[in-house]
Amino acid sequence: MGCHVQVRELALGYRWNDFERLVFQNLNLCIPFGGFVSVSGSNGSGKSSLVKLCLGLISADEGDVLIEGIAVKPGYPEAVRNNRVAYLAQQIEELFYGDTVRQELTYDQQGNLPDQLQVLQDLELEHLVDRNVDSLSGGERQAVALAQFMASQAPLLILDEPSSYLDQHRAALLKHYLSKAHQAGKTIIHITQYNAEIAWGSHSIDLDTDAPEVLEL
Repeated sequence: MGCHVQVRELALGYRWNDFERLVFQNLNLCIPFGGFVSVSGSNGSGKSSLVKLCLGLISADEGDVLIEGIAVKPGYPEAVRNNRVAYLAQQIEELFYGDTVRQELTYDQQGNLPDQLQVLQDLELEHLVDRNVDSLSGGERQAVALAQFMASQAPLLILDEPSSYLDQHRAALLKHYLSKAHQAGKTIIHITQYNAEIAWGSHSIDLDTDAPEVLEL
């Protein structure tokens, strides 16, 4: 089946003056096409760092990350821009591109937004479509980010603890969407700190264990 996301001999540490902390060493992962993996671990175990490495938002000390066999280059997340990856971040402002909600939802969609509008309707926020993103409240921005994510055609979905800012209704919508996306063959990496959400995935990784490895599923 092959690896949709492959992590090879990854090492990452943080240093500040005389302080040094190792996050990963010799980390190897193979997440196959169509896999749904929940990644858990204690605070500081490297969950969000793994996401940022997969997106190229930070650089590893050693090793590399490949998506569909292509090495991820540090810098602005090229895979997100090219619609190869859909990313739902903890900080939902991280990857806004457009000035208005309409522009945001049609980014890389050639001006078509039926899927996004349906999601906004499900979230009861379709009235936002012509608003400027900067004028939205925090909750409205979260809804727009969720709508954009759920309407994406990207084959790889990466979520970094998304339910930490979602209310119960939106979290239920997201869970249902991920189940359907998995059934449709999309690959999903879901970072979570909640035990109940670990069961969302078909497989799990605990970063508190030594050098976890996911083989062909």
